[in-house]
Amino acid sequence: MKKEELTECSPIQIDVNDTTTHNICFEKCENNKNLVLEPQELSNVGRFLTVNATIKNICPKKRVAVGIKLYETTNGNKIIKGHKAYSIMHDQKCCTDITLTNIHFVLPEENTKHCDKTDMCDKSDICDKRTFDLETTAHYIDLSCVKD
Repeated sequence: MKKEELTECSPIQIDVNDTTTHNICFEKCENNKNLVLEPQELSNVGRFLTVNATIKNICPKKRVAVGIKLYETTNGNKIIKGHKAYSIMHDQKCCTDITLTNIHFVLPEENTKHCDKTDMCDKSDICDKRTFDLETTAHYIDLSCVKD
């Protein structure tokens, strides 16, 4: 049996953008549109982290599980703030890199140092420094080739 020769392949990029958008439609011959958004209180501030992750040298037709965990370090303690899990695969004729783009983590401000006796908190203090750790892991799910 002749061994299949792998050739150079270009990297693959998969956009996993998971944001919600509002579509704005311009009708025929309409060249101007005014849009008024509902007022939003500044008290609902937070951080928004966007991550791109590249998994290198993925073999063709083999599924790979990718996991990403986000921790915040506060007073020496690591607290999980979110996680994402993906299953990826490609069918090119060679091993190649796959980049997952636009992986989003929403991080509301949870600063409670401004709380009063009624547990009403001013969570609008975005001026505080916050420290995060991102952990990634990836491994093959399939140990044999997926059939066409």
